[in-house]
Amino acid sequence: MQAFLTALRNVTPAPLRPALGRLRRALLPRGATATAGSIDAVAAPQELWHLVGAADADFVRVGQEFKRLFIEAGLQPRHAILDVGCGIGRAAAPLVDYLDETGRYAGFDVMAEAIDWCKANIAVGDPRFDFVHADMHSDRYNPAGSQPASAYVFPYPDASFDYVWLGSVFTHLLAADQAQFAREIARVLKPGGISIVSWYLIDEEARANTGNGQIAFDFVHPLDGCWTATPELPESVIGYDIEPVLEQYDALGLDVLNPALGVWRRQPLQDQDIVIARKRA
Repeated sequence: MQAFLTALRNVTPAPLRPALGRLRRALLPRGATATAGSIDAVAAPQELWHLVGAADADFVRVGQEFKRLFIEAGLQPRHAILDVGCGIGRAAAPLVDYLDETGRYAGFDVMAEAIDWCKANIAVGDPRFDFVHADMHSDRYNPAGSQPASAYVFPYPDASFDYVWLGSVFTHLLAADQAQFAREIARVLKPGGISIVSWYLIDEEARANTGNGQIAFDFVHPLDGCWTATPELPESVIGYDIEPVLEQYDALGLDVLNPALGVWRRQPLQDQDIVIARKRA
């Protein structure tokens, strides 16, 4: 497996290599705060930041990092991008002034409060931007949801997006839900389109370090097709064995460009793994 991962790294397009590491780090909470004069037209109030992570995970800084990394991964102003689990619009806000008149952003989330805020504050009245509340069940984020995530169909046509982004979504989805989302990602991507997804992928190093106090999460509680470190609330943090994940990508017609493995497997940091993949033409 290690030789396979090394080979994948070696074939990764050079512009994506630094982007992978920075995208991983952007998902980490930091203490920085928004400053006056930011080029963003909007920033979510701090009392909403907890909806997408730690209360100090700065909206503006993370959003700008997302924008820069999407661009380095090839996002053009004319492209259509889907933000699965868009939260309070951290990825959406900095794209308002980047996408041109033919570009498009769509985001959905199970948290109605987050979607309501996005609709009222980001690109209001702009037909390029669309936010949808996905009324599906989540023990953590939407316990009153009307349908399971395993049955949820993304509300978009086939082959309608150039990019699909999932930041810290599969780290909270059980296997049946994740499998459905993966199928939907492949469905809505255009041929040649790019998916960028963060995970906790359990490899040999993670297994070797489990229980030694030098790893962010001990994924020792087995579930059906995945693992949790928090059996009292399994969806709080979910990990997946890396081998079947790579097999899933291949089966769905998605060629993995490179998995950027985070340091969570050797340090107590919630530094997620990032997988970038391209849909076969």
